[in-house]
Amino acid sequence: MKQLTGHGKTPYSLQDTRDSPVDVLTLFRQLDLDPWDQVGLAKAFQLCSRLYKKETCWPVDRCPHIAFEGFNTGNKNALTYRGVAAGVLLLGLSGRFQESDDQVVTRISTCKSPQCFNPTHYYWGTKSQVAYETQLRNQKKLSIELIENLRNERQNGSSVLALSRKYKLAYHVARRICNGESYRNLGFSTQRSVANDEVWYLSTEICSLIVSRYPKIAKELNMAVRVADHLTCPWHHKGSPKHKGNFGLMGECLDCMEEMKKGRCTVDVRQFDLDWYWQVKRFWEQVDVKAQDQCWPWLGSTRRQNKESLAYFPSPFHSGKVQSAPRVALWLSRGYTGKYRVFSRTECVPFCCNPLHLTIRELKGCPAPTEIEAIHLKHDNVFQHYRETLQQVQSDSPIELSPS
Repeated sequence: MKQLTGHGKTPYSLQDTRDSPVDVLTLFRQLDLDPWDQVGLAKAFQLCSRLYKKETCWPVDRCPHIAFEGFNTGNKNALTYRGVAAGVLLLGLSGRFQESDDQVVTRISTCKSPQCFNPTHYYWGTKSQVAYETQLRNQKKLSIELIENLRNERQNGSSVLALSRKYKLAYHVARRICNGESYRNLGFSTQRSVANDEVWYLSTEICSLIVSRYPKIAKELNMAVRVADHLTCPWHHKGSPKHKGNFGLMGECLDCMEEMKKGRCTVDVRQFDLDWYWQVKRFWEQVDVKAQDQCWPWLGSTRRQNKESLAYFPSPFHSGKVQSAPRVALWLSRGYTGKYRVFSRTECVPFCCNPLHLTIRELKGCPAPTEIEAIHLKHDNVFQHYRETLQQVQSDSPIELSPS
């Protein structure tokens, strides 16, 4: 047996490859995960452990970092990594392996996201346990005690209909419980009571071992993640620390979000760096800018029989180089909001680009602006403005003192 020590805690046991026919590395080989995939998985776990709290869900579908590119979140009911169920890999990373053929990956009922990557939210269980967790997730009042009461009262002559009404359960759920068709083993709730401290400790140590096993790959992945952490949004100016590498889980610029909370709303090409100026100018040239209380129709390209608008504007968190016109209009007037969906008013014309008519429903802390502060669609002298802005940014930057 190989002992993992550290962190000042009682060490937990991790079976070495020589002693156990099935360990985490053997599992990875059986699932055709090459070293790149293994290190990527370990790095994803390490990043999640910094992004999220241990007691919460880890929704991978909301992580924009490059380290999560191996995950497939297309299926809303399951998370996979390189074609393998993420739950199997998470259980392996914490030293928990399938002991019998009737065991399946089971997600606890308190887990709110099917795309969750938290290892403590999974355990090896039976199909009955999966059904129980599912019903417990949907029926908040369902419990082991309630199941026992249903069966006892049914044996004493109570009808299924009366029991379903008494305990406020769906009739088919109450019937299956009373007939013993589901939840046959009522003692299974204690089988998944693996100490969370042990899960966290083993997962952390195993990921560290995987990373140290392939140092060259880990270094290259670190560089890729570092590039993602230092991406800039369109509002960034050269030499300024703002709007750079400070993104949320949906790819939104957190510096822009602070400005949006203050009510920023401006259509001003002078607000952008020279590298972005021409793209910003070209976008607003394709918008029919009218009065603030009117819709601003999109005059640019469309597709699918004019059902979608196409605005060329590359984004660090989108694979395509074209976006919808309303989304770009919000980016360039209020702030860069990444993957959040932008909606216009129901009474607006198609593809309205008036910033006052655009909202993001998921953002509750950003009040809608009451007016557009300024509208400037061109520079008098863009190069002179660029030089003045650069001088201002450099004067505002903190002075770094070299060590004596």
